[in-house]
Amino acid sequence: MRRAAAGLVLGLAVASGCGTGGGATAAPSACVPGDREIAGVTLHLPPAARAGARLPLVIGLHGAGGTGEDFDARTGLSAYGDDQGFATVFPTAASSRRFWSLNRAAGPDDVPRIEALLDAVETLGCTDPDRVYATGVSNGGGFAARLGCELAGRIAAVAPVAGGYRALDRCPPARRSSLLEIHGLADHVVPYRGIPPDFKGNVPRFVARWARRHGCAPRPARTHPSRGVTRLRYRGCEDGTGVEHIAISGLGHGWWTHANEEIWRFVRRRSRAA
Repeated sequence: MRRAAAGLVLGLAVASGCGTGGGATAAPSACVPGDREIAGVTLHLPPAARAGARLPLVIGLHGAGGTGEDFDARTGLSAYGDDQGFATVFPTAASSRRFWSLNRAAGPDDVPRIEALLDAVETLGCTDPDRVYATGVSNGGGFAARLGCELAGRIAAVAPVAGGYRALDRCPPARRSSLLEIHGLADHVVPYRGIPPDFKGNVPRFVARWARRHGCAPRPARTHPSRGVTRLRYRGCEDGTGVEHIAISGLGHGWWTHANEEIWRFVRRRSRAA
């Protein structure tokens, strides 16, 4: 994994001439390819970065006990962003167990940290605030779904992989973030049909509720793009949002081989709803 350590710390932006006070956009010289530290997190800008360009931004969220750096190394998401022209950032959960807070009762709450991170990244002026996306695996997938509810005004789409949704608070009905959910049918850590006796983490039920909340038609179109892969695509969703689900036969708990491609295929067409 590339870590060029450009050393641009947000707190030094004013002194270095790469930003101004009061939340003003940074000077174009900040938008160069490579890595820089923003609010304690490494932001990676792809070769497409240049003055005046506003790139899509993908937030990558690790699983329980991991780190942002580990997540990038295992998924190759920043390398894929280099090829496709999107920026990436990989925060690490604040808790000592490195476990993302899946609801408002859990502490420390990571949602304000992500908001502050987005504020800091947007100050650089290198990314498009209307094209911010979040993905993650396992606990990070569940947290990506939480961000899709609570930060729907800032995050256009979320794409959790093998996410756990059992502990999530109910999403307010007015939220408008698109969703792609990817899950293995052989996942025994976060079972596809949920955990008895209430089966609250049931994945198809979670996706269907998201579709109802976005005004989608109740019956999704079902296709089989490859052997063992089923895609459900909900139609007629409000505000240009989209809801899709990919179920993979035989896949256990973890990152799917084709996740990067499918996530980018889905999110690249999404912008923040008005």
